Amino acid sequence: MAGLTTKLGPLLLSGLNSPAVSNKFLAVQVLNNKLSAANIFSKSSGQLEERMKPWDYKKYGYNYACQIMEGTTKRFNDNTKIIVVEGPPGLNKGKFCQELADELDMVYVPGPTMDQYYTNLYGYDLRDLDWQFNYPKNKSYDEKKFAQDPLAQNGGLDRMQDALQFIRARTYNELLAHLFNTGRGIVTEKCPHSEYVFTEAAYNMGWIDPTSRTKYHKIRKMVLQYSLKPHVIIYLDAPVDVVQAKIRERANTTHPWEKNSPVFENTSYLKMLYETLMKREYLKQAAISSKVLMYDWSDGGDTEVVVEDLERLQLEYFDKYDKQQADWRMFKEDNYSLARRRYTDRKWVNFCFSHLAYMEAFRIEPSNVELLDWTDTAVKLPGNVRYDDVIDVGEPKEQCEVSLLSEQQPFCYNLSRTFLHDNAALEAYFHERERRRQAGDANWWNWK
Repeated sequence: MAGLTTKLGPLLLSGLNSPAVSNKFLAVQVLNNKLSAANIFSKSSGQLEERMKPWDYKKYGYNYACQIMEGTTKRFNDNTKIIVVEGPPGLNKGKFCQELADELDMVYVPGPTMDQYYTNLYGYDLRDLDWQFNYPKNKSYDEKKFAQDPLAQNGGLDRMQDALQFIRARTYNELLAHLFNTGRGIVTEKCPHSEYVFTEAAYNMGWIDPTSRTKYHKIRKMVLQYSLKPHVIIYLDAPVDVVQAKIRERANTTHPWEKNSPVFENTSYLKMLYETLMKREYLKQAAISSKVLMYDWSDGGDTEVVVEDLERLQLEYFDKYDKQQADWRMFKEDNYSLARRRYTDRKWVNFCFSHLAYMEAFRIEPSNVELLDWTDTAVKLPGNVRYDDVIDVGEPKEQCEVSLLSEQQPFCYNLSRTFLHDNAALEAYFHERERRRQAGDANWWNWK
């Protein structure tokens, strides 16, 4: 059975086991009894209220007219919360997150990976076209290659961190949009607030360039302005030697690319990342605004124990200026609706990543010829572009309830389509591809 640890001292867990305190009155009128609810309830408690029918924001959006007529907080209940799970690899965090979300009637949103970045809505993987790229910077670099060589491809890790920062910001926006439009809580892994520890650890190891780190922090400052802090952070902990043992164990079965990894066999790197940067720095700071729970998960744990702790957790909204849960104290219905509009239209994410020209990050930013090489190849992936609507790529793959992809945006990376006009070479390619598909060629989209 998982035991609640206090390795970081009382600061991280302040208020968890303390006796109930009287509520402090706010200086403004409370909108309804859900905005200041102190508890989270499980399905088995019998106290979880039924939510209203969700707003179909993916179909109707949420504009100013909707803001006037369609209220936001009426869909909130006690479990309209964001819970972020952090911790070292190898501890089955995904399984725990799914169990926790099921018991709390929340949505589980897996943490972003490079698989999500490279695979489009129709299930086609851009990594299959690596052989067509003429420049090494355009070839794929993902978690598997990182585990085998963090210095590969002259900045592969720099570009991977840049891509992960983008899709993590987009994912966090999507889960916020889902919460504000449906009232349903979210359980997810990692968030934009914690991801800096991975960049800092890689920089300290000499794996990423200083200019890449500078670009990352410039964007991070913009992203965090709009990323509401989670209500609760759950940290599943284990000693580094236990983590390494679990990684070696799964390397023999499901994760062969982690076998004898220079990353995960590097004890000093793991200690710096999880003991110093994550626990002593990030979690200590995060506990000011979010409730933090830490568990020793060396031998696994009991999700029911965590649920019971969450039900006892007092998410008190104190006075107007208290920092704990401050991001969620918006006071007026209009402010909740404005936040809902921001996350539904997604414009802030594109603004943060498209309005920063930091060309000094030479390992990340492509040259003109590299960009053309990327574009000419990436459009060939089925589903990325429908040329004259003649190419049938099949039905979209089943997506998570909170997904980045849609038929209007079937991929996660930046890809301009304007160059398609009057491009004779690509026109010939698409028609040849269609001919091969209709002829039943197994490699109709990726022939050599």
